[in-house]
Amino acid sequence: MSPELNIAHKAALKASKSIEQLIFQNELLSVQKKLQNGFVDKAVQVSLNDIYYTLKRAYPEDVIRGEDSLLSDHDTGDRCWYIQPLAGTANLLYDIPHCAIGMILSEQGKLQQAMVFQPLNGDCFTVTRGKGAFLSNKRLRIDQQKEVSAAIVATNLPENETLVTAHGLALRNINKQAAGCRMLGCDILDIAWVAAGRLDAYWQPQAATITAMIGELFMTEAGGQCSDFSCQQNSQKNGQLIASNLKLSAQLSKFISPGFER
Repeated sequence: MSPELNIAHKAALKASKSIEQLIFQNELLSVQKKLQNGFVDKAVQVSLNDIYYTLKRAYPEDVIRGEDSLLSDHDTGDRCWYIQPLAGTANLLYDIPHCAIGMILSEQGKLQQAMVFQPLNGDCFTVTRGKGAFLSNKRLRIDQQKEVSAAIVATNLPENETLVTAHGLALRNINKQAAGCRMLGCDILDIAWVAAGRLDAYWQPQAATITAMIGELFMTEAGGQCSDFSCQQNSQKNGQLIASNLKLSAQLSKFISPGFER
């Protein structure tokens, strides 16, 4: 890994230990009790703190941003880190290990490196522009020939209720054609799994900017495509996201786009 990804890995490991400690402290509590004592918020906060301070100590001149806010005390610089401290928080609440930490490094406005780290099992997905995507030391490449009839396709429900009907229609259409559909509850990890071949495609009608950035970099370097529902590379702007190979992305677009064009 590059020096930057090594620091990101160090930050993710530190955050993971804090999350594991929090889980241990609350292991005897019911889900309801965890909700009442702010378990999820605490997990997000300890992860964010550990990642932020690790990056800040290593690269004090870099800008650091969270999902919706500036974290560093300055907002100008050639390099910017974007942090997703914990995706898949509902899974964590229910002791489902499908959750992840995400970090992205942009240099002079261009995405360069990213990491998706699974805190409960240590899986570390990394990507560097021009040098490929990896799981540990294994190079990740997408199956270019996979078609919808043989594909496992994942998605997640949109938070915007006005999109639920269109999402349900698209999901029914895909489910009739695909080998299987999944809703696993952690978008950035789902995308990393597409790059790793554990899933064949992931789509989402309301992706956060950080999710779209991770999708763009991982798909590009794994030989796939990250596009919106019209097969254009506008996911960061409109939140529509399909991550897969070119052939499967085009097939899925036909099932997805009609409901969202109304």
